[in-house]
Amino acid sequence: MFRSPCLLLLSLSLATVCMADASRPAHMVYVRSIDPSIEQDIRYASAHNFTGHPLDGYQAGQCLLSADAAKALARVQTALKSDGYGLKVFDCYRPTRAVADMGRFANEPGDPLKTEFYPRVNKQDFWHLGYVARVSNHSRGNTVDLTLTGPGALPADTWSPSVKAVDCTAPYGERWHDGALDMGTGFDCFDERAHTDSTSINDTAKANRQRLTQAMAKEGFVGYSAEWWHFTYSGNPQKPDVMDFPITPLAP
Repeated sequence: MFRSPCLLLLSLSLATVCMADASRPAHMVYVRSIDPSIEQDIRYASAHNFTGHPLDGYQAGQCLLSADAAKALARVQTALKSDGYGLKVFDCYRPTRAVADMGRFANEPGDPLKTEFYPRVNKQDFWHLGYVARVSNHSRGNTVDLTLTGPGALPADTWSPSVKAVDCTAPYGERWHDGALDMGTGFDCFDERAHTDSTSINDTAKANRQRLTQAMAKEGFVGYSAEWWHFTYSGNPQKPDVMDFPITPLAP
């Protein structure tokens, strides 16, 4: 039976989507399908992260979480929106192959974005300083990296490799504009000022961190002392297994 090239291409495209979707566990969902109002800037799907390249397994800039964690995050968003604030996620589920990619980077020569993300740290020290894990809770689907949006936030800039790198601890107006409120440092800033309870940041940033932490805690998310942006959902009955399926585009 004759099939037109267009129908054949459509069939192949649908087959590709189905094959990619089949590798995703049933309990893992796209956050955009639960609450599309949560902003997304998935850094490891681009080169704008501490490694300077997209990580293995990030075939799309999409946030995936376990269904329970995603629904809890949506409740955080709803509560924040009532006060004029909101969430912006930088990373969610992370394939274990991406964790391994981080490990390779830390042991290879080259520091393409050191000036922005870790100006005072040697990348060989990432692990013992607690900035990179050999086994990440992100790979369990219950952990998210995010920030707070709201009144007075500077508009997000568009990043490109030609953009001049600025220290992630620089004053709010000088460092990278990610579209969020002043949180004291940028995302993935490997510095003591990124520690959740740092006293080296201004009062505005302290208040913003507190607002984010309290909103997340009300829905069962536990923060991490070394990274103000990092939260793990505690509502799972047991610790989930790590996963390694690739992050693919959300099907129409």
